[in-house]
Amino acid sequence: MLATLMNTNNDTNSTWIECDLEDDLGYDLIPMYRILFILSCITVPLGFFLNIIFIITLTFLAKKIFDVNIHALLLSCIAQLPLSLIQGPIRLYFYYHNGCSPLAGTSLCQLTVYLDYIPTQINNFLVVQLSFERLLLVIKPFIFHRARHQKCSYAICLHYVGLFIAIIFPCVYYPVIMQNGASTIDLDDPSTTQTCDLWYDREIYELFDLLITFVPYGLILIACVSVISVILYRKYILVNRERRQIGSRSHRRLLFSLHLFLIWFIVTWSPWVLYDFFQTVLNLTYSVYIDAITTYIVYLNYTFSSTIVLITFKEMRQFCFAKFRFGRSVSSRVNHIELANRADPAPTLRQLQTIGSIQIANHARRNHRRIHAA
Repeated sequence: MLATLMNTNNDTNSTWIECDLEDDLGYDLIPMYRILFILSCITVPLGFFLNIIFIITLTFLAKKIFDVNIHALLLSCIAQLPLSLIQGPIRLYFYYHNGCSPLAGTSLCQLTVYLDYIPTQINNFLVVQLSFERLLLVIKPFIFHRARHQKCSYAICLHYVGLFIAIIFPCVYYPVIMQNGASTIDLDDPSTTQTCDLWYDREIYELFDLLITFVPYGLILIACVSVISVILYRKYILVNRERRQIGSRSHRRLLFSLHLFLIWFIVTWSPWVLYDFFQTVLNLTYSVYIDAITTYIVYLNYTFSSTIVLITFKEMRQFCFAKFRFGRSVSSRVNHIELANRADPAPTLRQLQTIGSIQIANHARRNHRRIHAA
């Protein structure tokens, strides 16, 4: 069943929004959209607030923390900001109207496709680069360090080339493909119920879209499995050999942040990728119900990925504590206890023995004076 909202202006009727109230499998979508709306009323404002804090913190600490080792991580968080700050309220609005989406073929639908596909693809490419750079940092911690008389190493050159491709390619590809071979209307069967999405009129374009969608996810999984293999090899195979721990404390903190960031990415992206893959390959009946739930989980990744960076990076965490008064009461209590312990430290065993001997000597002197007085 399809419900349509009409926007009437004088004598002209223009349809801008469509609402699917029941999917092709026969599931009623209204209860699901109500639940997603209630959950979004919590996650969207919270994510908006946390991402604003991330922007402020990154603005003040950019020169201090913007290191070559975390370029891909920070740029990935920046690419997710439009998806959280702009798409979040838009999705909240559509959930409120029972899952309504822009009508296929309208300018609003095209804008929604651009705001969705371009930042998403930039983020996916950056996460792929981040995954392999983490693998290199685990194997060789100083791979991105330059020698004293070296202007730029091969690793750093490849790093910047990868960043350039990850950012520029989606920004050029989607506007070009929208003008040549793609549309927001299903060109193969225009008579069917249309969904606001990116549709291709050639199979080669659709195949390429599948590649740039699923290959990054597969590469991320391969990089993560490789990191786990290297860690297990060092822990169990080299356990009886002489080995030293490579990397400073800051390097280990960086790897910890990257581990959490990538684990969060895989957990939130896996349901949507697996469903879309099997639905496309096996030609299963498309379910709006499953797609809406898995897409909501994906948007949780966009909403809270920057929060992981805020919490795990020491400089950003300390900036938030100092400027936004986070944890002020806890830190003040800790400082009060530390000052009290420093001002009045507990006596040691030697000090107790010395105090006891002094008290005994004073008591003997008093008794000696009493005897002479008597």
